[in-house]
Amino acid sequence: MKKIFGKPIPYTLAAFSSIVTWAILSASFGYCLILSQARFDLTGTKLIFVIGVPFYLIFAASLSSIEYGILRIFGLKEKRQDLRILNDYIVDRKIKSNISDENLQFVFYSLIKRRDDWLHAAKYALIVVFLASLAEWYFSGVFVNISAIFIGGLICIFLMAVFSSFFTERFIFPVLTQCRKLIFERKIKIKEPASKFYNLKAKFSFFLLLPILVVLVVLIFVAPFDVNIVILSLIGLFMSIIISRVLSFTIYRSFNQIKIFAEEIPKTERTFFVTGSLESEIIDLSESLNKASYEVYSSNKQEEKAKDELKERVVELEKIIKMTVGRELKMIELKKEIEKLQKR
Repeated sequence: MKKIFGKPIPYTLAAFSSIVTWAILSASFGYCLILSQARFDLTGTKLIFVIGVPFYLIFAASLSSIEYGILRIFGLKEKRQDLRILNDYIVDRKIKSNISDENLQFVFYSLIKRRDDWLHAAKYALIVVFLASLAEWYFSGVFVNISAIFIGGLICIFLMAVFSSFFTERFIFPVLTQCRKLIFERKIKIKEPASKFYNLKAKFSFFLLLPILVVLVVLIFVAPFDVNIVILSLIGLFMSIIISRVLSFTIYRSFNQIKIFAEEIPKTERTFFVTGSLESEIIDLSESLNKASYEVYSSNKQEEKAKDELKERVVELEKIIKMTVGRELKMIELKKEIEKLQKR
C-alpha cells in the first residue's frame, strides 16, 4: 500500500494523480508547440511565458489535489460527498466488508460517476490556459500570441481528456467488479446508468478524432503553408477514418454476436456460437461460450428428464393409491355385508 506521511493515499487522489501526471506530459507537448509558433520576439514576453506556465501548472495541480483528497492525510475530509464516501469505504483499492447496503449503492454510483473525471481535469487545464493567456495579454498589451496559446491549450486538453476517460475506467475496474459482486450477493436492486457516450462505438470515435488532431497540428503549426501538404494530410485523414471505422465495426459486431448468443442460451434448443472473426481472442471465447452453452443445455435436458420421471412416478403413485383406496372400500363393504348376515 502506498503511503504519504505514514497514511494511505486516498483512493480518488491515487486515480487523479495519474491523470495529473499525464496532464503535465500533455502540457509539455502544448508548451513546445506554442513556443515554436508564438511570436514572442514581437511582444518580448517569452520569458514570462516560459517561467509562468510551470507555476500555473503547479497551481492547478494543487487545486485538483485538494479537491481529490490530499488534505485527508492531515485529517480533513473532502467537501464533495461522492469523493468522501469513496475514500471512506475504499482502502488499498478494496471495499470495506462492513459497508452498509445504502453506502454500497452510493459507492457504486460514485464509481460510475468517475468516468466523468476528465471534465474536472479539463476544468483545471482551462485554468492554466486562461492564466497563460491573461498574463500574455497583460504584459504585452496585444493579442498576437493569444490564438497560439489558445489552440495549443485546446490540443492539450483534448489529449488529456482522452487519456483521463480511458485511464479512469481502467483504474476503477477492480473495485467496480468487487462492488457489483457484493451487490449481487446481497441481492440489492440497482439500475445500471445508461449513456450514449460510454460504449464501444463511442470509444472508437476517439480514435477518429486523433488523426483529425494530427492534421490540425500539421496544417496550423507547420510552416510554410503548402497545398501539397494540405492534400496529403486530408488523404491521410480520410484513410485513417476509413480504417478506424472498419476496425470498430468488426469488433463491435463480434460483441453484438455474443450478446445475441447470450439471449439464446436459456432456450430449450441447443445453441451454438459461431463467428466470422479472425481474432484469436474471439475464437477462444467462442469455444468457451459453446462449452458453457452445452453445459446449460445438458442441465436443462437432465432437468426435463427428471421432471418426466417424476410425472411418471406421480401417475403410478396415483394408480396405486386408487387401487389401495378401492380395495379398502370393498373390504369395508364386505365387513358390513358380513355383519348384516350375522344379524339375520
